Amino acid sequence: MKKVMLTMFATAGAALAQTVMMTEWGEKVTPENAWRDYPRPQMVRGNWTNLNGQWDYAVTSITNTFGRPANWDGKICVPFALEAPLSGCGGKLLEPNQYLRYTRKIHLDPKPGEKILLHFGAVDFRAIVYLGHDEVTVPPHEGGQLPFTVDLTPYAKKGENTLTVLVWDPTQDYVNSRGKQSFKTWACFYTRMSGIWQTVWMETVPEKYIADYDVTTDIDKGEVTFTFKVDGLKYGDVECGNVEVLPIPRINGNTGNISTLATVKATFRPGEPCTVKMPSGFGLWSPESPKLYDFTAKFGKDEIKGYFGMRKFEKRKDAKGYLRFFLNNKPYYVMGTLDQGWWPDGLLTPPGEEAMAFDIQTLKNCGFNTMRKHIKVEPLRYYALCDKLGLLVLQDMPCSRTDRMDPYKWETVKGYSLYREELKGMIDLLRKVPSIVMWVPYNEGWSQHDWNLTHTTYDFVKKYDATRLVDGPSGWQDYEGGELALPRKPRTVTKHLPADACEIADVVDYHYYRGPAMPPVNDRRVSFLGEFGGLGHPVAGHIWAEFEQGKVLGKKTGNWGYGGIEDTKTPEGLEKTYLGLMEKLGEFAAKGLAGSIYTQTTDVEIEINGLLTYDRKKLKYNPDTLKKAHDRIRALVE
Repeated sequence: MKKVMLTMFATAGAALAQTVMMTEWGEKVTPENAWRDYPRPQMVRGNWTNLNGQWDYAVTSITNTFGRPANWDGKICVPFALEAPLSGCGGKLLEPNQYLRYTRKIHLDPKPGEKILLHFGAVDFRAIVYLGHDEVTVPPHEGGQLPFTVDLTPYAKKGENTLTVLVWDPTQDYVNSRGKQSFKTWACFYTRMSGIWQTVWMETVPEKYIADYDVTTDIDKGEVTFTFKVDGLKYGDVECGNVEVLPIPRINGNTGNISTLATVKATFRPGEPCTVKMPSGFGLWSPESPKLYDFTAKFGKDEIKGYFGMRKFEKRKDAKGYLRFFLNNKPYYVMGTLDQGWWPDGLLTPPGEEAMAFDIQTLKNCGFNTMRKHIKVEPLRYYALCDKLGLLVLQDMPCSRTDRMDPYKWETVKGYSLYREELKGMIDLLRKVPSIVMWVPYNEGWSQHDWNLTHTTYDFVKKYDATRLVDGPSGWQDYEGGELALPRKPRTVTKHLPADACEIADVVDYHYYRGPAMPPVNDRRVSFLGEFGGLGHPVAGHIWAEFEQGKVLGKKTGNWGYGGIEDTKTPEGLEKTYLGLMEKLGEFAAKGLAGSIYTQTTDVEIEINGLLTYDRKKLKYNPDTLKKAHDRIRALVE
């Protein structure tokens, strides 16, 4: 087995080396090239500063620690988490009784009429930010999945300033949306990570600036509606802004000749909907033809650039009376994979733009049109790639608790407020992403609450974003027309509520391994197979556990796939078994199954059930063979 030796970044004058599994993109990462692209492609400004690269760091006790450390432990490569090999910190694991501290110098040039905004893509879990001796996060930010912004303007001095970030991360049930992080790797739970794990950056804006926007499209009316949020307004301000839409669609980042076509223009008032009529013959966004339209919005001295896609995703009955997914008014079979977004060298942080694009394009080459983004919120550049390359996204809400506790116990409501706050924040962050077509608030009962709070959550999501579908509890604990699995009780089928009662979810979602199987068709909710498959296949030299000799693991430490690997341990057996699953899946699709999610895109640590190995260096299947099998199933529906 070939092990990759990676000489990491210099720390305290010495070279740190470790033997780890690496991707080809991770092997090329340096502090100078780590995540250099603009981090928010849906809302771009020109005047910004990237703060990724080497910072000083220290791990200290949370008790009896006074102020800034006198000595720092070394250098850390931001935006990679402490535990990630690409951080250069030797695989240190942050404990709940420790702080992780970061510091670096930044150059500021405050000017009258301008604000200096500091952005963090994500920090796990609690972050307190200081500029000099001033705390600039009041209150501290909590939540490991979402970005946050602080205004440095009141504290900034001209010239050199000291920026410090203090992080606490318990990786603990009921506290934070840790997803699949665990203190010990076991089964489908992986190496925990702490601290900054997405881009840190600054931008300068006018006092009155566009802070955010919503965009919705109506393909039947040929309209796009913007609502812009402007910060810095004073009582009585009646200023207006302008939005200009480029009428030529952009596919995979390329546009045609636009010199002879007029730009569509409109005037907006902050906080009020502004509808723009698209030119006749506008193109629709789909995975098969991912057409995007650019726009520029101006308000006073501020200007942003963004994009949108004209698309419509809904549930509707087909000609045979089956409730199906419809994309742009046509039946559409959702053919996807479970995509966890873990990397051996970066953990939850992809090693770079090309790495993310590789995963997405590989799925498309294999004939998939969808991914279920599983218990993780990706960097915004990831979703932009799904938009540009053309892949539907079903977006999970990351969970806190990762087992199916009795939902009637008090612990299940302990974290409900923070869960709802982060769920709202995730929707706010991602609602302008055209490739996202459905929200998945709960997975297999993890962090799920009793019937009342589950229903309350679904009611909120459905009303808060009426432009997308809402998956029912994905897997189990579906109280309204799905399956219910409570501790120490067999899994049972639940009844739909009466027709005049409030039943919120759009989808009945089963998980069956290996499967496949399908929920019974009905007139209320789409029949959907949210997880199945998971065929294990080891590829020698590309197995994570072989690189982790001596690492303390939890229970169930052996490499594994669902149903064992006896019939899938050879490439021939793997392909035969997979195609057998596809034959059964086709039978279900013909009987009303509207979509399916295969587990999974890549191996992850000791799970060896991916299409790709964990290091992305080996694709276990012939992509043409998979595409032909998938196309046959889609043809039965579309």
